[in-house]
Amino acid sequence: MTSLTALPASLPMPTGEDSENAVLKPLPRAVENVADDPSLHNPLARQERLSTGWFGVVVEFDGVVVEDTSDLHTKAWLQLSDEEGKSRPLQFALKRADGMKNEQVVQEVFCWSRAPLEVRRLCVRKEELYAALAGNHKPPVVPGVPLFLETLVKHNVPAGVVSSAPEARMRSALAATGLEHAFQTVVTGDDVYRGRPDPEAYLFAAQQLGRPTVRCVVVGNSNQSVEAARECGMRAVVVAGRKPLYELGAADLVVRGLDELSFINLKQLFSDEESVEAHSDEPELELEPEPEPAFSRPTMTMDYWPQ
Repeated sequence: MTSLTALPASLPMPTGEDSENAVLKPLPRAVENVADDPSLHNPLARQERLSTGWFGVVVEFDGVVVEDTSDLHTKAWLQLSDEEGKSRPLQFALKRADGMKNEQVVQEVFCWSRAPLEVRRLCVRKEELYAALAGNHKPPVVPGVPLFLETLVKHNVPAGVVSSAPEARMRSALAATGLEHAFQTVVTGDDVYRGRPDPEAYLFAAQQLGRPTVRCVVVGNSNQSVEAARECGMRAVVVAGRKPLYELGAADLVVRGLDELSFINLKQLFSDEESVEAHSDEPELELEPEPEPAFSRPTMTMDYWPQ
């Protein structure tokens, strides 16, 4: 029986009455790698997908594009706990809350409330306290970010930026950087249900960029970013900054700053892709090796030895 190649995930499957009247068509040959799509009728477009230069980049906003402001968030949470008469969260809880949505922090980390209206009120008040602490100060852009984004635009690599901040604060902070033109999509805390370490924001950004998760690179600044990237099959690059490099060894690549990250470094992250062979549900039959023909070599004696 001839083995058939499995349909790629991108092809729609017939449902309902269409599935009963569907006629099986010859399936394409084995795909070249995990990014290949045999349904493309343009050979040049399919060849482009096979290149290691065909990928997307998802960049964390806080701590990667702009300087980290986690200290202001910590002060805002502590002030809120004093205002509400709640016990101050411990240091490990504040560290766990870094990068999460406000709703997650209130309900799951600090366990202050689960009533929707009360959670919403606490989150709004926390944002007010954070805005008062920040004032008119906008976090500066991290050195090397503009050049890095310019390199991505030059090589036609789509990039998206993600943040767990509410959309109003995120849009305002991004506009202050003057880098909106470099991002094809912006994912905020209002676009997803959960923030880090849940990969929901990364998955949504990859969908907006039109790239499969196996061809996306997450540029973050913590092990939470690496955990979320690993969970959805993305490559992870960590900008360590002043953090010890050995603490971030789970990432595919660790750099001190984005000025150390080149386009070649990003392409090499996909150089170890393995080809995807055709497979079938039926087990392959192993052929028995043919026995070697038995023959006897004539023995050379002195009678046949040339004189």
